[in-house]
Amino acid sequence: MRNSTALRTSTQSTDLGALLARRSTDLILAIEDGNALVRCQVSSEIAAAMLAPLKGKAAGQFRALPGNLVEIDAAVSLPTALQMMEAKAAMENTLH
Repeated sequence: MRNSTALRTSTQSTDLGALLARRSTDLILAIEDGNALVRCQVSSEIAAAMLAPLKGKAAGQFRALPGNLVEIDAAVSLPTALQMMEAKAAMENTLH
């Protein structure tokens, strides 16, 4: 697994932002050999919930974007990816 980070600061101009827009989705999950790559752009509240399962290992797995958004590009184990997605769903239900 490799972890890549977008280099630009504009939400619409990040490589991940463009990829998510092309696929009309807000999260991409790639699974390979029992590991997962979780890629998304979410609000800071949702990002905090999603990154909680990583505990102290979240450094380098996310970056702040303008407009209270966070880009997550995290290489994690499959169980951790599932915890992250469950946290995202729970936080979205709370916010709506």
